Amino acid sequence: MAQPPLAADDRGMEELLGVLRVSDRRESYERRIAEAEGAGRPVTSLVKALGNLPGVTGLEALQASRRLVELLTGARWHMIRQAREEGSSWSQVGSALGMSKQAAYDFYRRKLDQQDASNDPEASSSARSRAAQGANANG
Repeated sequence: MAQPPLAADDRGMEELLGVLRVSDRRESYERRIAEAEGAGRPVTSLVKALGNLPGVTGLEALQASRRLVELLTGARWHMIRQAREEGSSWSQVGSALGMSKQAAYDFYRRKLDQQDASNDPEASSSARSRAAQGANANG
């Protein structure tokens, strides 16, 4: 018996990326079909290829996209901590993220504050995470 598809929130990054890849391929085939039809070229092979792709709705792709962004954003602060522990300055962290050093520092601080405000004891920030924060965004 086939199992129902997993909700986007229950899928890992690889599965979520797979949904987005299929959605992107579907869009590409649809665009190529429209272009071929407009140019009076045959579209049979493109239509067949599109039909062979797994069904992914726009809503499913959108949900997968949202969840993937959440997962990546949640993991970002761990990567910031690692970079800081390795000696990277807030300027370097900000540059790696395409933002100012102050914006990178503020993102990290907000994430730590959100975890501290959480009722989940496992979510509170550790002394290690606070130490990586440093005193301020200078440097």
